[in-house]
Amino acid sequence: MRSPKWLVPVAGSAVWAGSWYLMYLEITRWHHVKPSLAFNSDIAPGARPGLPLMVLYAACAASPLFALAGLGRARARR
Repeated sequence: MRSPKWLVPVAGSAVWAGSWYLMYLEITRWHHVKPSLAFNSDIAPGARPGLPLMVLYAACAASPLFALAGLGRARARR
């Protein structure tokens, strides 16, 4: 069963927007991340970023690539 043509670009764009919104909250509200996108170790000296924050960093970096690749693929199908 094939997925709809619009599914990959829309899902990639949603993850892209959602990950950057969560990064905005991390910087402004929760203060786990500095504005330079570095982990804020001032909140707990010696602390290291946990798995959820590492996944958020990966989603912020990878989701634009998936969104643009899906958009290019959808255009190539036309």
